[in-house]
Amino acid sequence: MQETLSKQELKELVEQTIDRRMQVWLVQLTDALIGTSEEDLPLQPEFAASLRRSLEQARSGEGVDLDAFREQLGQ
Repeated sequence: MQETLSKQELKELVEQTIDRRMQVWLVQLTDALIGTSEEDLPLQPEFAASLRRSLEQARSGEGVDLDAFREQLGQ
């Protein structure tokens, strides 16, 4: 039996996949930045705080769906 996805189901699947990929990327980026010494790669405190907030939001599921993101961009 072959099932097809509706446009909404496909959109949700793509959004979930992108969200997961972004979360993995943020974790890897944060791990890489934390793993280096400050002498090797000095981070601006604001940038480090922003990364931490982004990671916390991704972990807690506080994200923006694709439609809301497009609205923010004015599209």
